[in-house]
Amino acid sequence: MRAYDATPNALMWWYETGTPDVTLGLRMRLLHHERTPYQLLEIYEHPFFGRVLVLDGNLQVTQRDEFIYHEMLTHVPLLGALPKTLQEASVLIIGGGDGGTLREVLRHNWVRRVVMVEIDPVVIQRCQEFLGFHGNYQDPRVTLHITDAARYVARPEVQAQPFDAILVDSTDPVGPGEVLFTPEFIRNAYACLKPTGVFARHLCMPLFDGPILREGVARLRQVFPTVEVYQATIFTYVGAQMAFVVCTKDGHSAKKPQRLWTGRYYNPDVHRAAFALPTWWHTELIANAVATTP
Repeated sequence: MRAYDATPNALMWWYETGTPDVTLGLRMRLLHHERTPYQLLEIYEHPFFGRVLVLDGNLQVTQRDEFIYHEMLTHVPLLGALPKTLQEASVLIIGGGDGGTLREVLRHNWVRRVVMVEIDPVVIQRCQEFLGFHGNYQDPRVTLHITDAARYVARPEVQAQPFDAILVDSTDPVGPGEVLFTPEFIRNAYACLKPTGVFARHLCMPLFDGPILREGVARLRQVFPTVEVYQATIFTYVGAQMAFVVCTKDGHSAKKPQRLWTGRYYNPDVHRAAFALPTWWHTELIANAVATTP
């Protein structure tokens, strides 16, 4: 997770390490570099992937393939778990400072209330300035809170006005994002959902981070009656195959789309196929994720 040259506009090799012996390398230019109160933020430009957001040395999104991640995080839970009869849905986005998840949520006119909670305002500002794929923060449906999401979902007044869906678009369980993987956060998020509500997030790249998937599923199973893992392939994440998880409060499945919608990546066939997982995910990671994690 380093570049040979941190001089703005210098062409350099930047690396992200998945394991000590596997590294993703991108040759690109550094456009912006600053340390926020929470993390090191860098914006690069790659000739193929376009603008690239890096936080604390970890690649977050690129302009070229961000739509895959954001569409799968958003539309699988919203279209698979929320009933077709629901006319006015409310959605809580936790994290998501690049704005891509907000953009996808706002595509659905039946979503009438969107609350986004991001701890680092600099991420929002720089992504608007450099990346440009964010949703409309001025949409009257949107309320933005710059605060700690773990504390936000613990507030009684927030739990008193529950959401239909919670989408956690966070970094990996390190740094500012670590608290968003704790049992306490999961219990509070559950309390912020309506009885038929849905919770979704990415978990990890199972090829390199299998224990994170196993522990993440185990912790969710302690709280939610139904926890379903699905996947998408995103080249610029080391390992390519990303595991997502969708959980429902009343136990119903999200595997079948309840509404028809097509994006650049997402469509009803992709939705259903995303729940077809490799055998080793089932046998080594998911089946063994018994709900005994403290």
